[in-house]
Amino acid sequence: MKDKYQEQWDKLGSSDPYWAVLTDPEKKDGKWNRDDFFNTGESEVRDLLQKIKRKGEDIKFHTALDFGCGVGRLSRPLSERFRRVIAVDVSSSMLDEARRANRHITKIEFLHNPAANLSIIPDNSIDFIYSNIVLQHMPKNRQLIYIREFCRVLRPKGIFAVQTPSRCDLKSWRGWAFRIAGNSLLNFLRRIKYGSSGVMEIHNLPKEVVLQTLAGAGMTVIDVERFDSAGPGFESYMYFAKKD
Repeated sequence: MKDKYQEQWDKLGSSDPYWAVLTDPEKKDGKWNRDDFFNTGESEVRDLLQKIKRKGEDIKFHTALDFGCGVGRLSRPLSERFRRVIAVDVSSSMLDEARRANRHITKIEFLHNPAANLSIIPDNSIDFIYSNIVLQHMPKNRQLIYIREFCRVLRPKGIFAVQTPSRCDLKSWRGWAFRIAGNSLLNFLRRIKYGSSGVMEIHNLPKEVVLQTLAGAGMTVIDVERFDSAGPGFESYMYFAKKD
């Protein structure tokens, strides 16, 4: 049986998958140019790997995991650098489009993963994990499960870069609005603005809880950077960590 989270993303993947991945207001209703869309992934992955190198870390370029891959915006540039990319998503409709859009790339394996874990991936099998603007759409408890799963599937010395918002930014009126209204009221407003297939919830996971979880899972935190891809109104971070 589908849960609310999976239903939301199946609807988004069926109605406007590219906009659902990158919600530029000017690109709603199928207005994303495909080349422009995928070029954002190339620049993002290039900058990310350069940043990790500047931190003094070496990545083994064998197997990468693109968690919450959507239509493969990040899977595609990862496949140009890694021997193999495993790309997972909760939405079967997103994956249908991902396979169509990337059918010429043989190094990406797109996997449907409706479970609230990564049991489809063996222990100690992944060299690098990247996830941006994905965990933030899940309830806190599910985010924690997946973070622990990232730690499990990484090989020793494997690295991940994972983003999620920590709290509302109360320097912003949007942060106050989210804190007061929460997802229940905001979902009503989202349906008015975007229709029934335009609901994307945002959930915070406090930074101290993430760091506690990583420490308990035998991870060394390389760095924590402010990374506001959750948008105005949220204090968001990218966590860089290595498996001991």
